[in-house]
Amino acid sequence: MHFILMEHKIFYRPYKRVIISLLAVFILVYLLYTVRRSEIIARQNDHLVHRIDSLTSIVSDLEVRLFGLEKSNYVTKHRIPDQILFCGDTLDTADPFLREKIEREFYSLLSKQGQIHLYLKRSLRYLPMIEARLDRAGLPEDLKFLAIHESALLPTIRSRSNAVGLWQFMYSTGRLYGLKINSYVDERQDPVKSTEAAITLLKELHRKFDDWPLVMAAYNGGVNRILRNMRRQKTSDFLALSLPQETERYYFKILATKLILENPAEFGYTITNDDYFYTPEMSSIEFSIYTSQMSLEEIAGTAGLKLAYFKHLNPQFINSFLPQGTYTLYIPEIHYTTFTANAEVFGQLSFKSVRKHNLEELGE
Repeated sequence: MHFILMEHKIFYRPYKRVIISLLAVFILVYLLYTVRRSEIIARQNDHLVHRIDSLTSIVSDLEVRLFGLEKSNYVTKHRIPDQILFCGDTLDTADPFLREKIEREFYSLLSKQGQIHLYLKRSLRYLPMIEARLDRAGLPEDLKFLAIHESALLPTIRSRSNAVGLWQFMYSTGRLYGLKINSYVDERQDPVKSTEAAITLLKELHRKFDDWPLVMAAYNGGVNRILRNMRRQKTSDFLALSLPQETERYYFKILATKLILENPAEFGYTITNDDYFYTPEMSSIEFSIYTSQMSLEEIAGTAGLKLAYFKHLNPQFINSFLPQGTYTLYIPEIHYTTFTANAEVFGQLSFKSVRKHNLEELGE
């Protein structure tokens, strides 16, 4: 029996080695397979990442091209009308010479999408006041586009030639038309008073030229320059006159401003009530300072306003204080009671108010 067992062990020993060897081979093969498979997967992942990067780049390039096409189409798909009505005059754009002049300004402005949107957002702040005053003066409402082109409806804007305000008055012209300009107050920056001065000037120009294109040219280039060119060229037809380029283009820039802003939705501009810049109902207050001076901060505090907001509403005040004298300020209607109550207690100023809702009613 013992012999048989020994014989069995002797018989089994070589098979055990074979089995172990086969098992080792299997494990080795499996490990090699796993490593190989990992390398293949890694290469596939690298390839996949490369493909994803390539596709991302292609999509990005397509988006850029699409945006470029949309932007290009946004401008070029629009056409100016065959006829344009401005200040009661009808312009026939079938004339290729005239059409080219208008299109130059039209497409140039149309491409400035951000600027046009800002025009619209500011429009409720000053345009109702300008429209109301033009109407009371018997002047065409289209003249409001002159102010938009001149200043982008920013009352503190200053040109390279030092013209200032919504209507871009030079110092001498502003003084000539009754605007106070000194170290403390610059009424060229007063939206209401500068508009009244501009209306007076526009009326005078129209009496002189009886032609709105010539009025626009004279507003930009000066009366004497326009009269001199009319005499030399023996014509009073604006479209026939050869003028300095800035003056010649001025009228057509205002036409382009009207074409776009009169129908903004036609050109893709949609604006809701929430989009307009905040414009409260306003009161105008004429007040007198009795002390030697008052700081703007004190005056703003009398109305219960922060200094920065007070200066935003009253851009005509250009110094940090006002000396003794009489002035006009604008405050939100809801602050009127606060101002009057504090002014009576404060004792350093007196006032009389014009309680109107919104700037277009002030001065009636």
